[in-house]
Amino acid sequence: MKFQRSLFAFLLCLLLPLSAFADPAFYKISKGNQQHWLLGSIHAGKPSLYPLPEAVERAWLQSRVLVMEVDMNSITQEQWQEMGSLTRLVDGKALKEHLPAELYQRTLMAGARLGLNEAALAPLRPWFVAITLTQAAMARSDFKSELGIDQHFAALAAKEGKPVVGFETLLEQLGYLASVGDNQTLMLSSTLDELPMLDTGFAAVMKAWQQGDEATLINLLKEEMAPPALQSWMEQTLLAERNHNWLAKWQTLPNESFIVVGALHLYGEQGLLALLEQQGWRVTLLTTPTVLQSTK
Repeated sequence: MKFQRSLFAFLLCLLLPLSAFADPAFYKISKGNQQHWLLGSIHAGKPSLYPLPEAVERAWLQSRVLVMEVDMNSITQEQWQEMGSLTRLVDGKALKEHLPAELYQRTLMAGARLGLNEAALAPLRPWFVAITLTQAAMARSDFKSELGIDQHFAALAAKEGKPVVGFETLLEQLGYLASVGDNQTLMLSSTLDELPMLDTGFAAVMKAWQQGDEATLINLLKEEMAPPALQSWMEQTLLAERNHNWLAKWQTLPNESFIVVGALHLYGEQGLLALLEQQGWRVTLLTTPTVLQSTK
């Protein structure tokens, strides 16, 4: 579904193999004696994604720390328990009482097709139902979360004993998602509309990522956030606000960090590439994408 593909970077045709003339965009970020590497991630994949381009593999070997949006390996039991206050209804009412009757029935039908019964969905907030349905659909698709770029490097870090740093905690990330607020019914409705096209839509996102096609990724983002309220929330909160928060922590990162965040965080006027250049960082493209795009 289009909106949710963006949200998981989407979750922003058949997957084409990597071409010798088109690589994912991969950057060296440097200032003075500081140097990092930055790779935009997609959060699911296929075996044909690997191995990654030589420049990426070489930088990984040189890097000292993996930096991710959230370090999922360092989440405490208390944090998992606190998730409930953000993802579950706490007003004593069930999902049925928060949705129009027609939307609720559509939700139950979609859940049934994906192996999720009414009891599993009833206690969840509408925005988290949308994410739960998307994850269930992705699990049944040809794309696997364990083959996503972020999980690939998280697994490598665990195997090799490389330290992992998170830009934000799990609760902070969930707080951003929960901030969709009054628009969560629209989010759920949009998800249900687009779930049948998840495979082909995500394949388009993956193809653009594989080819480092910034323009197509941005266009997909715009198309997928067609409802104005959702588009504004995505651009201002999920992307721009978090980018600025991450940038404030950039100076504290260990030197030679390997940074992996959702690909859509990189681009546009409020994207990490443009913001880093404004702060005097030198951004150097290390791979050969299909079309070289300006980072400004």
